[in-house]
Amino acid sequence: MSEGPESFTIALAQADPLLFAKDENLAKAEIMIRQAASLGAGVIIFPELFLTGYTLRERAAEMAETIDGPSVRRIAALAGRSRIAVIMGYAELAPGGDQPYDAVFVVNAAGQVSGSYRKVHLYQEENRWFLPGDQPCVLDFGFGPAGLLICYDLEFPEAARPLALRGAGWVAVCTGNMLPNQHQQEVYIQSRAAENRSWVTLANRVGRESDLEFFGGSAVADPFGKLVAQAGDGETLLLAQIDLARAGRARLNADYLADRKPALYQTWDTT
Repeated sequence: MSEGPESFTIALAQADPLLFAKDENLAKAEIMIRQAASLGAGVIIFPELFLTGYTLRERAAEMAETIDGPSVRRIAALAGRSRIAVIMGYAELAPGGDQPYDAVFVVNAAGQVSGSYRKVHLYQEENRWFLPGDQPCVLDFGFGPAGLLICYDLEFPEAARPLALRGAGWVAVCTGNMLPNQHQQEVYIQSRAAENRSWVTLANRVGRESDLEFFGGSAVADPFGKLVAQAGDGETLLLAQIDLARAGRARLNADYLADRKPALYQTWDTT
């Protein structure tokens, strides 16, 4: 059982990383991490593939690092000095492997690596450059059990539900959503929050790469599915207060987890 706080401040780093430029992106991350810590945030979330940029294509393996790689160690050291947990998108190279995953790593406020999550649902040509993950991920790194998802994962109810069933009171989503998908992003943030009675916190990136334009709109939805904070389309640090007890109050209204009928649903499965 977690001994973390019932309520804490989260920061969403809506940023524009540079493609293939780890040092520049790490420098930007350090500024935002220090700023978030100075404003009292306990956790800061960065977008999908923030460390390297998104359109890695043939260079995906070259840009990837293992979970104990130099960039992760650098962020972990900064997190420990600043006393803030960090969730950041990166290309993860599996130990002994030569292909990467689209992943996020998590370091706690003591500067210790808590784990990583590998994106399960790869979007369009991501399948050419990344291996798919195959496991849900719930980590307790000092703020109660938190589920992790990456971008396209959020569009699948089946990806979010196991996180709630494993006790996640909130979900951190690192995204690289591009135009014209603003409406869908808003819908999925609110839907996944309401149907699982958990907080959903989403950090999306901004800027352009190739012919892609990323629109931001980073947001937080409470366990009733209401948007309580939302950013615009520029670089910003969005802060929101997470009250884990609100999930319990939402379940008094309708407890979708308790009222499910999974044995019956299996008889409906046509896959």
